[in-house]
Amino acid sequence: MAIEKEYKSEIENIMNRLTAAGVQVDENEKKAIEQKFNQLVSQFRVQPAEAIRTVIIQMLRKHGIETKYWAAGGKAPLSTVDQVKADNEWLSLKVNVVQIWENRSDAVARTGLIGDGTGVLKFTIFAKNAGIIPEDFAEGNSYLMENLVSSVWQGQVSVKANKTTTITPCEDVEVSRRTETMTGVITAIASGSGLIKRCPECKRALVKMQCGEHGRVDGIYDLRIKAVFSPFGTNDLIDLIIATGPTETLTGLSVAQAKEIATEALDAAVVEDRFRKEIVGRYYEVSGAMLHPDSMLVESIKPVSISTQEALAEALKEAEAGGN
Repeated sequence: MAIEKEYKSEIENIMNRLTAAGVQVDENEKKAIEQKFNQLVSQFRVQPAEAIRTVIIQMLRKHGIETKYWAAGGKAPLSTVDQVKADNEWLSLKVNVVQIWENRSDAVARTGLIGDGTGVLKFTIFAKNAGIIPEDFAEGNSYLMENLVSSVWQGQVSVKANKTTTITPCEDVEVSRRTETMTGVITAIASGSGLIKRCPECKRALVKMQCGEHGRVDGIYDLRIKAVFSPFGTNDLIDLIIATGPTETLTGLSVAQAKEIATEALDAAVVEDRFRKEIVGRYYEVSGAMLHPDSMLVESIKPVSISTQEALAEALKEAEAGGN
């Protein structure tokens, strides 16, 4: 009896939970699991969640594993970030929250970057599972995140939380980041740059005076630049995240001065426009931590001169050669 396509994910769920519990399932057992699940759901009209529970308990008992593993929700094995390589594996991580990104989808409660001493990767917590997020969840804090599921998409590895995931505070986790220095041109400034406000609790950037976690709050003014950077000698595009300190150094504008400019114009967007006019199309040397293959948290940025047409032509030649 073939398993229905709509239940493929449920079968994968069962297999991953059994693997996390230390059960090695052979091909014959896998077929038996598929048949049992299909029988429970299709013939006996058992709800998929209960059918998953029933099949897992039977397999745990068969392999001599205490069924309290399931009753406790199961705990996937503890891994490190550099060990997250395969798709759809259950794992736990002890990490520091490196960065929380602005939400661009109502389906997502929280997304950003987490890391440990072996590297950094993206995480996602969907809105339907928002209840697992602790109140103190914020950048710079460390947590034990149990029962995550890995995902690989177009070569990029990430982890996603689910309803069985637990997030609990833990001792500080030191993050190791790959630092690079590169020279190139800023080709664009993304919206959300300039003078912004952050939540005083979790430091997330506010959207229309609203924090995704704490609702409407009195925000704290801050400066940042989100830029697109093209390094010489490549066709790559790197997203630069330039925080307050490097932004003030680069633009010569403090948070207080930016606030004054915005107040006079009655529009905070004038600061972003000013940065766009001053920065786009100019050449810089940037150094910082690679949060992702195409994302850098800038620690320092300084202008570089291309003083002659010959030097500019050489730079363009390198860029063209890099794409071949």
